[in-house]
Amino acid sequence: MQKAQRLLDLAAFLLRAAEPIAWREIQEQFAEDYGGSGEAAIRKFERDKAELLELGIPVRYAAGDEDLAAGYLIDRDEFYLPDLKLPPADLALLYLAGSAALASGTFPYSRDLAHAMNKLSFAARAPGASEAAALATRQLSGEEVPGTAAVLLEDLSRAVATRKRAHLVYAGAERQARTSRDVDPYGLFQKGGAWFLTGWCHLRKDLRTFHVGRIEAVTVNPASPRSPDFTPREGFSLADAATRETWEFSVHPPLRCRVRLEPPTPAEVRAAFGPRARFKDDGAATVVEVDATNGEGLVRHVLSLGDRAELLAPKALRDRAREILAALAKGLA
Repeated sequence: MQKAQRLLDLAAFLLRAAEPIAWREIQEQFAEDYGGSGEAAIRKFERDKAELLELGIPVRYAAGDEDLAAGYLIDRDEFYLPDLKLPPADLALLYLAGSAALASGTFPYSRDLAHAMNKLSFAARAPGASEAAALATRQLSGEEVPGTAAVLLEDLSRAVATRKRAHLVYAGAERQARTSRDVDPYGLFQKGGAWFLTGWCHLRKDLRTFHVGRIEAVTVNPASPRSPDFTPREGFSLADAATRETWEFSVHPPLRCRVRLEPPTPAEVRAAFGPRARFKDDGAATVVEVDATNGEGLVRHVLSLGDRAELLAPKALRDRAREILAALAKGLA
């Protein structure tokens, strides 16, 4: 029997039992795997029990007393999730989303998600639950080797959770240079289909956001793994970092910028300038004011809007927009 299937069957067998199950009964049920009489069968069972514990399934041995026989059981109070009271359609969508996240190989909290899906699969038996749980178990038991992006995200999520400093090799977009830097990782977020890391950069002495796709290597500080290396700076909000626009990343001192939008201005175009943009309507056009700390990001955003937007100020960014358009025209010619 494949290990993933054996682990699932063993957990289901223990969950169905009303009382602790003796070792002899487990051997009879899994004769092909634990049926031997020697130490090898016991060691194999102990390894499987340890893997179930790692998967978030609390298997333990009950010594027994005059009312209850000794044996193995799963602590249901620790194992079962509260009743989510989800209708079947919503539960199916939950499994679909979880399965997609695990299958992508780039979800940074795949271990926690896999634990939750295993628990839900046993508790609810929703359509597709056993398949999703099997996928989770295969990934966590090492039968599927994760890609480089998944490994990076796993390392970064561990560093965020344990507050351990991380050493990054980063290929920057603005300076087009590879740098090595130590970062106190505050949090991870996803935006526009890409993952970003926000933290205190010791090289730049500032709070920075890193595109995970540009991180070439991560080394988490191995010293004192149970002791945090840092405390996030007072007032830090991951939600604020995640809602920052590209032109709000810290690259240079703030610039007050003005963009003219041709009418009519669709709601989605206004929304694309983010929650901190300021709009002035004079009937003939709409002027947007934003404070940019990454001028290149704002220039490219305005150019992406085509002839419905014009960068008015500052002059340096207006000249940069002209430069990019001239290069495009030359390339097309």
